[in-house]
Amino acid sequence: MKQTVTIEEIKDGKMMAGCDKSLCEGCKASFFCTSKKASFQVLNPEEIELKEGDKAVIDMPPGKTLLTVFMSLGLPLLMFIPGYFIGSLISESEGVKLLASLLAVALGFAIAAIFFRVKKDKYTPRIIGKEEED
Repeated sequence: MKQTVTIEEIKDGKMMAGCDKSLCEGCKASFFCTSKKASFQVLNPEEIELKEGDKAVIDMPPGKTLLTVFMSLGLPLLMFIPGYFIGSLISESEGVKLLASLLAVALGFAIAAIFFRVKKDKYTPRIIGKEEED
């Protein structure tokens, strides 16, 4: 998946980018969207010369994007089921089952956080070019 971003900050060799806000025009979810405020780190392995305010093209392969979404949201939600099962083995109380389920969801988020800390460079978007101004 290729996307044009704006380089917002370069600090200590790390680049932070934000999505082009013009892409949000006409989006039906713009009222609920938080991406207008979000910035994220991008890698520049080719060491393309960029400065703050430049537009760059980043790439994130679809498979990595899907895995990122699954690890961030899917895994924690799937952890609810075994948590509920474990809770039912411990007690017949619905409160205990719910607590065990919520703890399992928290564990899922913790696993995802550790996964992305360890594999950060592999799942961070990469700059593949500088968008030339017209």
